[in-house]
Amino acid sequence: MTHRNVLIAGAGVAGPTLAYWLGRHGMQATVVERTPVLREGGQTVDLRGAGRVVARKMGLEHTLQAYATREEGIRFVNAVNRTEAAFGSGAFGGRGPIADLEILRADLSRVLYEAAHPHTEYLFGDEITHLSDTGKRVDVAFRNGPDRAFDLVVAADGARSRTRDLVFGDTTDLRPVGLTTAYFTISRRPSDGAWARWHNATQGRTATLRPDNRGTTRASLAYISPPRGDERLAPDAQKQLLRRLFAGVGWEVPRILTAMDTADDADTFTLPPYGF
Repeated sequence: MTHRNVLIAGAGVAGPTLAYWLGRHGMQATVVERTPVLREGGQTVDLRGAGRVVARKMGLEHTLQAYATREEGIRFVNAVNRTEAAFGSGAFGGRGPIADLEILRADLSRVLYEAAHPHTEYLFGDEITHLSDTGKRVDVAFRNGPDRAFDLVVAADGARSRTRDLVFGDTTDLRPVGLTTAYFTISRRPSDGAWARWHNATQGRTATLRPDNRGTTRASLAYISPPRGDERLAPDAQKQLLRRLFAGVGWEVPRILTAMDTADDADTFTLPPYGF
């Protein structure tokens, strides 16, 4: 398989990781990413199990530890912020609710990008618009760049991949699980501390606050409901929906809802209520 060229769609986590290993095995990787730069959004990733093993084999474990959020654990709190249960980051051998290595998705993505960059071609601000498998190669058309041919194309651009749609048709018919979660970043308060906090409200609603390594706090609001297309609403409509659904919930929820209006990453923050 030496000297083969592989096109990878998506410069998030999986794409650069694959590009790194292809380079290690003598293949040329090209990564296409439709955003003009690496995405800064996303929440905390717990690096454990096979992911931790892969990071170690890539020689990145110590680098990733330098970007760790340093969360000390998670506390489940009631409406007056009293702890009902707590698990430290070392609980269950570091394999509990909070892993002993938690890192922001953006930091993880950048470390992987830099590891693969020396032997990877990156095409930012572009995307695949057409694929034609001839049996010996894959002819690829790009939205902005010239047409090219590759030996293999890999879709690493998420569950709702546009690349997969080109190959398999409409792939949006995923199995709904009825849970929708909104993630965004808010200002940190001294009371936030170094522990994540999780509050269970009534009617299938939860709110969490998690410290990061950038001096801010990562907030999330989740609710259970039958699938109804909330993820397709415009950002302002999503925010109005969350304000309505979480009206009257105590704890830190009023603070979270107020901060949501000015959060830099609250324009496209609602994840679809799907599973796999």
